[in-house]
Amino acid sequence: MKKLAIINDLSGVGRSSLAIQLPVAAALEVTPCPAPTAILSSHTAFENVSKADFTDHLDAYLTTWNKNNFHFDGILIGYLSSREEQKIIEKFIIQQKEKNPYLKVILDPVTADHGRLYKHLSMDTVEAMRSLAKYADLICPNLTEAALLVDFDYDGLKETLDGCSLDAAKAMIFSTLISALQHITDGAIVITGVEECSGSEDRLLNVLSESEGDIRFIRNPRAGSGRPGTGDLFSCILAAKYIKGEALESSCRIAADFVRQAIKHSEDEHVPVINGVQFEDLLQIL
Repeated sequence: MKKLAIINDLSGVGRSSLAIQLPVAAALEVTPCPAPTAILSSHTAFENVSKADFTDHLDAYLTTWNKNNFHFDGILIGYLSSREEQKIIEKFIIQQKEKNPYLKVILDPVTADHGRLYKHLSMDTVEAMRSLAKYADLICPNLTEAALLVDFDYDGLKETLDGCSLDAAKAMIFSTLISALQHITDGAIVITGVEECSGSEDRLLNVLSESEGDIRFIRNPRAGSGRPGTGDLFSCILAAKYIKGEALESSCRIAADFVRQAIKHSEDEHVPVINGVQFEDLLQIL
């Protein structure tokens, strides 16, 4: 089985980050190897959150992996607790690339959504993600994170996209954004979960680019309210399939459809939005 190192936070309550990604990777027949960047009492959408920063332990943790000659097929990077963790992770990537030149690095630059930074995070975290992007074979930011990474005005970008009725016009706007992202990464890019309204139907759009000039739109009907943890779910499915050599476009479609089904199932089961997606019941369909 392929092995995926997952560098992310562990939240005790609320389905998110490692609590989602470990069972999802296993369901996709990939061995998940967690490396926590922080331990939180719950994900940060809850009002009160206790956070234990893992920075002081992460270097020894990853160094010991290397001393034991552990090899990985991929590294999925999510939430960072501090700017210092960026340097630790970069060193780990370089060391792992020496062991396996075919290693795939997937960066989910967890920093913000809906135009706002997440609780406990600052622009230092955005700078850290920008630095890590140069090592990535694939990055999957949401629209806010993509704008932050290249210093675009999110509100202006969202307003312009909302005013576009034709895909050709949207493609021009995304082409500009993706071109800017290609200055900070040589990897493929997936901009995730862009909200759209077309007539009476609300949709979520994922924008894929694997090379310069390549832009593909992947759409799904919106199944319910936006929920915490859906980005972690999407990025883990994408990462697991990516390191197994599956085509990126079909992997995006599978990930987007599974997230849609998980949201709908959570709505049907009356799961409170803040608790995230009840995905466990659906793992067999992956």
